[in-house]
Amino acid sequence: MLELDSVRAGYDQIEILHGVDLRVDEGEIVALIGSNGAGKTTTMRTICGILSPTAGSITFRGESIDDEPPHDIVRRGIVQVPEDRDLFTDMTVADNLLLGAQTKTAISNREENLTEMYELFPRLEERKNQRAGTMSGGEQQMLTLARALMGEPDLLILDEPSIGLAPQLVEEVFDVVREVHEQGITVLMVEQNVQQTLRLADRGYVMENGRITMSATGTALLEDDSVIEAYLGV
Repeated sequence: MLELDSVRAGYDQIEILHGVDLRVDEGEIVALIGSNGAGKTTTMRTICGILSPTAGSITFRGESIDDEPPHDIVRRGIVQVPEDRDLFTDMTVADNLLLGAQTKTAISNREENLTEMYELFPRLEERKNQRAGTMSGGEQQMLTLARALMGEPDLLILDEPSIGLAPQLVEEVFDVVREVHEQGITVLMVEQNVQQTLRLADRGYVMENGRITMSATGTALLEDDSVIEAYLGV
């Protein structure tokens, strides 16, 4: 479905990604783990067209998306939930959700999808007329997830979806990821909660200093001594 082949990218003259190879097959949950500054968010931004690769290639369903702008990548079916949420804080919850429907199909289905989001996130329906900026951090994260799902993605990219959330809300986020995956959405996930993420993932990649250093099933990575020592605090 998605393939990165020897991708290099960065900011100005500073290269952050040094030949990244990564694959996401249709129907999978794939985890990308690594320490802060390893290049995970840069990888997500490059996939989504916010950054352009300086070398290598990115293909989605066999077609190059290397030089496509973000809005065209969204139209292809790749939608990102960014780490910083990027909500329109002065707009209502309902209006933020409606802005998530950007493709022709999503626009035509937006009322139906809006109802589905309110079923998936009942608190958003309770607060649909409330300004997004006045909600709690957990509620804002749920809104960010729901807004992404309003775009009817084929591939959902999650960048640290549980960061800064209370443990109970972290569980809710992972429950939502499971549910949308069961509905047929493929997921690529960067997440600080390594143990819970690898339990959920079909496969995982370890990134260090802008390079992929290890890849295996989620279960195998959970049992790897170097992963346990580096990321699980054991």
